[in-house]
Amino acid sequence: MVELIDVQAGFGGLAPGERQQVSAAELVGELQRHRIAQALVRIVPDTLDFDVERSNESLYQACAEFPELIPCPIVLPAHCGDVPDEAEQVAGAVAAGAGAVLARPGPDYWLPERWVAEPLLAALEAARMPLFCPLRLVPLPVLAQWAQWAPDLPLIVAEVPYNQNRSLVPLFQNFPNTYLSLGSTFTAHCGVEFFASVMGAERLLFGTGLPTAEAGAAIGQLLYADLTGEEREWIGAGNFRRLWEGIRQ
Repeated sequence: MVELIDVQAGFGGLAPGERQQVSAAELVGELQRHRIAQALVRIVPDTLDFDVERSNESLYQACAEFPELIPCPIVLPAHCGDVPDEAEQVAGAVAAGAGAVLARPGPDYWLPERWVAEPLLAALEAARMPLFCPLRLVPLPVLAQWAQWAPDLPLIVAEVPYNQNRSLVPLFQNFPNTYLSLGSTFTAHCGVEFFASVMGAERLLFGTGLPTAEAGAAIGQLLYADLTGEEREWIGAGNFRRLWEGIRQ
């Protein structure tokens, strides 16, 4: 059995009109049901999630309770002095065992321009802390800029639709610090094999999209892809584990 670490999962959030959250315990139950060893988790859905410090605290508490969960907290520029400075935010994430962090320029009301983002990117790059980048929050032009400005910062590109390949291929070819999450919404015929040939299997990460997506599709996509056993193990858990272990304390 291939070890699986899900880099695209979450719990505890609400969308407009929803009254009931998916709890951390329920998410862990789904991971166990699908034999997924661990998951990098955020508060999802994040539509009504605006208090960054409260969100991160809830995330850390749940991850401390369940060893299957690896926190992916939110970070943001600290120019206004209302949150710890960028280096402190990163150090706090490292101390909490984070496997990556999330940046949300739009929902957190900051521009992804260099004169705003540079201190944050520099702190993340110094720690080699992977930055999780869903395309709905970090569009491709911004991703390319960040990859160029911080070439030693791992960027995890997630929530990728299949119809963006003409832009995704040159992104991954030009910026070796970019990694692709295969979770929802990434589903394409022979898509895993295609991107393994474009960027190398060592830059692909397993993800599901739990709890809003069913995990079986992502698992089947990986297990039945035309890959070597070693490549399947890299994608399933090995590549993320390497990024996680590369974070500087």
